[in-house]
Amino acid sequence: MSLVLDDLIGSDDDGEGALTMLRGDDAKNTLVNETILAVADPDVLAGPFAHVVVDEAQELTDAQWQMLLLRCPSGSFTIVGDRAQARHGFLESWEERLNRIGLVRIKMASLSVNYRTPEEVMAAAEPVIRAVLPDANVPTSIRSNGLPVVVHGAVSELDAVLATWFAAHSEGIACVIGDPTFEATSRVRSLTPELSKGLEFDLVVLIDPESFGDGVEGAVDRYVAMTRATQQLVILTSS
Repeated sequence: MSLVLDDLIGSDDDGEGALTMLRGDDAKNTLVNETILAVADPDVLAGPFAHVVVDEAQELTDAQWQMLLLRCPSGSFTIVGDRAQARHGFLESWEERLNRIGLVRIKMASLSVNYRTPEEVMAAAEPVIRAVLPDANVPTSIRSNGLPVVVHGAVSELDAVLATWFAAHSEGIACVIGDPTFEATSRVRSLTPELSKGLEFDLVVLIDPESFGDGVEGAVDRYVAMTRATQQLVILTSS
């Protein structure tokens, strides 16, 4: 600002115009207030960025995609997502979705191997998602542990199921999904289907999975919850 003032004063050739006021210290100090020059630190998350990695991309809305595109003018993204885990539905292909939001030169790579979930669990989970998304990318498990899925036991058996598992496993974490009244402990988490996404547990116990909801959202929640199990899956129902 001080340089601007000097230029303005220098342009006043006759020294009689209104700009002569700027020669006084009071006017200069009024216009150049050092106490208000400090500004907040820039938002480091505002970008722009040369490259952006997007996880759980199947959940992003068109508006959220536009927000990301504004922060990455290069259009260079690594996008990770699973249509089978889109709670609000994902009927387009990835190419269709990404083209529609404005991305070009798309190179696809599909996950075909499942390292987390044993064959026994995937055999029970795959029909659940294919019922609402027949072309879902369901990866093939590379291991089998010989533990069948326990289906449709009674909810009253929950304590016994956990006690039996603890007796056989001195380590490991279990998770009860779908019972908001169950209190978590140091070795047993208590989660909703939605909050279980992205996590994994040695033992997963589903409580009344049919109550998770109808349509795509309910099927996705059941599929996601089932595939959190890395060793054993137990399904308990009230009826």
